[in-house]
Amino acid sequence: MRKLMVVALAALLAVVVAGPVAAGANVSNTSGSALAAEGSWYTDGPDGYAFGYVSAWQEQGASAAFIQFYSDAGAKVDCTPADPTDDAYGFVGSYRFGYGTGTLAVGRGYGSAAASGSVDIYGADIDDCAGTWLDVYEPGAPVSFDLTATGPKVMARGTWSFHIPSQFNSHSSYSSTYRIASGTATIGDGELTTIDGAIGKVSWRDHSNG
Repeated sequence: MRKLMVVALAALLAVVVAGPVAAGANVSNTSGSALAAEGSWYTDGPDGYAFGYVSAWQEQGASAAFIQFYSDAGAKVDCTPADPTDDAYGFVGSYRFGYGTGTLAVGRGYGSAAASGSVDIYGADIDDCAGTWLDVYEPGAPVSFDLTATGPKVMARGTWSFHIPSQFNSHSSYSSTYRIASGTATIGDGELTTIDGAIGKVSWRDHSNG
């Protein structure tokens, strides 16, 4: 059964940062914003599971979007099906991840998004029953996904601070506006996959001194 899995846009703050602007000795100020679109998928059944996500974000002023994805799929299988007295089970499946650059177009009011580009794919094919682990590398694989908003705008804000008296002060804040969305994605030579996700924008501001 496919489940809705939305990756919070605020998580982009961990990977998208603007360059610091010096304001004096041991003082820095950081601010910026980024458009973002992302989606994920999950299926689970008697033949195994499949999970993955794909995302694209473009910082204000950047010439290209950063695109990344992750996926894994597999199942726990009986390694000796012909012998009912031997309960030997193992994992048979694979995982993939990749990152690269491309384009991201976000529609008016975050109503739609389209991203495409190429990524270098890394991963492995695993067969515990056979005792094999095959590394995979595929450079320049195409990735594309499209999303259409299915919900209203959602706005979120947050702040964080850290203080050591007479030594150090740090203050951070962020705001995000996004809409829940759904669509499809294609990674490499794989099949078209249905995804659920979000489209929006994140802004942040950081200050530290000491």
